[in-house]
Parts: sequence; structure tokens; C-alpha cells
Amino acid sequence: MHLQIEQIERHLQENLLPVYLIFGDEQMLIDEASDLIRKKMRSICINDRQVWHVKDHFDWSQLERQERTLSLFYSRCSLEIRLPTGTPGREGSIALRAYATNPSPYTTLLIISGKINALSQRSKWFAALYKIGVIIPIKSIDSVNLPLWILHRMQQLGLHASQQVISLISELVEGNLFAAAQEIKKLELLSYDGVINEQLVLETVSDNSSFQVFNLVETVLSGDLSKIPKIIARMRSEGLVFMSIFPFLSWSLHRIIDISYQLRYGQGVDQIFKSQKPTIWQKDQKIIRKALIRHDAMQWQIFLQKITLVDQAARGSLKECPWMLFENLCMEVAGTNVLFTNIK
Repeated sequence: MHLQIEQIERHLQENLLPVYLIFGDEQMLIDEASDLIRKKMRSICINDRQVWHVKDHFDWSQLERQERTLSLFYSRCSLEIRLPTGTPGREGSIALRAYATNPSPYTTLLIISGKINALSQRSKWFAALYKIGVIIPIKSIDSVNLPLWILHRMQQLGLHASQQVISLISELVEGNLFAAAQEIKKLELLSYDGVINEQLVLETVSDNSSFQVFNLVETVLSGDLSKIPKIIARMRSEGLVFMSIFPFLSWSLHRIIDISYQLRYGQGVDQIFKSQKPTIWQKDQKIIRKALIRHDAMQWQIFLQKITLVDQAARGSLKECPWMLFENLCMEVAGTNVLFTNIK
């Protein structure tokens, strides 16, 4: 079946199907949808979670081995398969179709994918997953539709604002969905009656942690190593909640990882920038180019794995300090590795 993101919570109140496939290019919304499914799994005591990242030469046969092992011990777990390219390839297609014919009673399979094109959505593996599970497409929110998204988000939280105020928020976040969500959340906390006016919006902007995050991301992508420890130290000293900071860096890096992958397969950077949703503003394109030149596609894929480690530490499933891993990741992304000279 197909579900829209706003339908997930009601669906999960009734049941949990064997397979969920979430795909699109709005990383924040993908993360939110994935978290709803993880929360449901935890509520029914599915606490063992494995995460697989599909890269070149990924061994899809381990999917069958995984099920044989779990059936021996009668152990339930969740298995997440990250599919950044939007296609599992020939071996993956065969493995997923085989799995769909006899889904494991011990595993809930969550596949988190990049954008899946129309051709792949007509493939046999996609149809097989649709037959036994839930397909959740995450649509892009462009600058034209962002005000409507902000309106709906505010209504869900019981907030009320004029069209002028909604347009102001949209302008301030410059098309960034994560920043918009952060702004709305803070406005919810600061409003005593649920009515959001222009003055309140302008007051929060001058003292908003999300703008510190923007500064950090810009510093990381620009490669300014000396500033990163100072910015992070200031964030910690001000008592900012880690998970109010990390998702935006994660979202930004996921976008660049996707761009680097497209560059690897011959697309031009200008063409890629034009295709991005939400739009990459002109002032941001320069620092993204600098970051892309600094590392090749393989190194960006390594950063993807390290993002997962930071996330696991933040959620308590990895016994490491998330702030320390976070700072290390920022320094590595900002540091010089190799020059990817195809960027023009």
C-alpha cells in the first residue's frame, strides 16, 4: 500500500507490516517518518536494530543468512537498509523479491532510500515490496509550497498565524525545511496563547540556536578548521540540546553526499544544483563547491557511515560521547583529503 507521511501515525496504531520503504529527497521528513516506525517497533519490544548501508559490491546474500540465524534463536529485530542510489541493482532486486515472497516473522524491514525514479517504481522488486508492505514517498517541498507546509505544520501544533507571518518565516529560512521546523518548534514554546505574530518571529530570529547551526554548517563546508571547536564549545556552554543541532548538519551532509554520487556518474554540478529540492541558494553554492572539491565520492560515503555513528551515540545505542564524535566529523569534513577536479 501507499501512505503519505501524515497517514503513518494512524496506520501504526492498527498494525505493523513486514516491510516499509521510505524514499525521497527531503532528508528531514524521511528521518521523521523513519522515527515513527522505529518508535512503533520499540513499543512492541523490537529493540534489536541492525543498519546496513548499500554501496558498491554490497553482499545481498546476507539478507537470507540473517533470517536463517534469527529463526534459530526466535529473536525479533528491525533491519534498516540504507539505499542512497534509489536502486538495489540486479542482485539486490533478486534478494528483495525473494524476501517478499516469504517475509520473516522475526524481522521488520525498513528500507530508507534516496529518490526512486519512475522506471524503478515500475520494477519487480518495488512491486513485490508494495504487495506485502508500505511504500512511503516523501515529496520535495519547494520554495513555492513552503508557506503551505509551514501553515500545516503550525496547525498540527495548534498554532495560528496570518499569511504575512507565514511568508516572513518562509523568507527567513530561505527555503530550508529543517530551519522552518526549528523555527516553528521554538515559536510553539514561546507563544502562551498559540497566536504567532510578526514581532514574536523577529524576536526569536535574533536568539535562535538554528542560526548558530547554520553558522557551523557554513564553517564546516568552507573548511575553516580553526573556528569549528570554538563554535561547538559555545553551543555546549549555552546548554543547547544535541539533537536540536545535529539533524541539520546531517541533512546538509546527506545532500552533499547525494550530489557527490551524481557527480561521480558524470552529471555536471550546475545541472545538479538546478535539480535540487529545496533550491540551493546562490550564496550557498560556492561553499558547497568548496566542500565537493575537498573530498571524492568515496570519502563522502565514509562520512555517511560516521553520521550514523553520531546518531547512534546521540540515541544511546553507542557508548560514545555524541558531541565528541560530532566535532570529529565536522573537522574531517572541513579538512583537506583529496581534490576532486571534475568540479567546475
